[in-house]
Amino acid sequence: MKMKDVKSLISGGAILIGIVLYMIFADPPPDKDALPDHITIEQVEQATGKERIEVDFVQAYDGDTAQVKVDGKKEKVRFLMVDTPEMNYQKGDPMPLAEDGKYFTKKLLMEARHVYVVFDEGKETDHYDRWLAYIFADDKLVQEELLKEGLAAVRFVNPGNNTFESEFKEIEQTAKDANKGVWKYDNYLQRDGFHPEVVQ
Repeated sequence: MKMKDVKSLISGGAILIGIVLYMIFADPPPDKDALPDHITIEQVEQATGKERIEVDFVQAYDGDTAQVKVDGKKEKVRFLMVDTPEMNYQKGDPMPLAEDGKYFTKKLLMEARHVYVVFDEGKETDHYDRWLAYIFADDKLVQEELLKEGLAAVRFVNPGNNTFESEFKEIEQTAKDANKGVWKYDNYLQRDGFHPEVVQ
């Protein structure tokens, strides 16, 4: 064998070894299952064209409404596209799972290092002058977490403020299939809202 052939063989072998070592030790390509299994704040910003606003959590009124403070001013935030059972403060008679929803939201937002709201493309306030927004506790979308636990249902969906409607409905369906939260009770949620009398 000529020296030239030996050099070629060695060179080719080195390349082959390099390829094998790369395949063994290199980071594998991201697996689809390893990608975030939740809606990220970056996704919401990109889809809506709106930037996050950092706020300070003050209090939760119920599962789907909270008070926050931004630039020293207090604002009420009504979480887009979800509805939780009512606390009924005036009657002093919370609907079934209303307190669970309130506690769940309060815990998420109170324990978060950062709380953000992101508006959708539509109206930013309702007729009560509450902000209509997606709300994040660190990297968790509160609406998504409520829906996963069956503590909220997809309701009050309006054009322009429904960018993540299909994703929310998919999450809701998973909770329904698992009979979680409000879905444990037949007909608790009807077209016109929650009916606590069917749970009593």
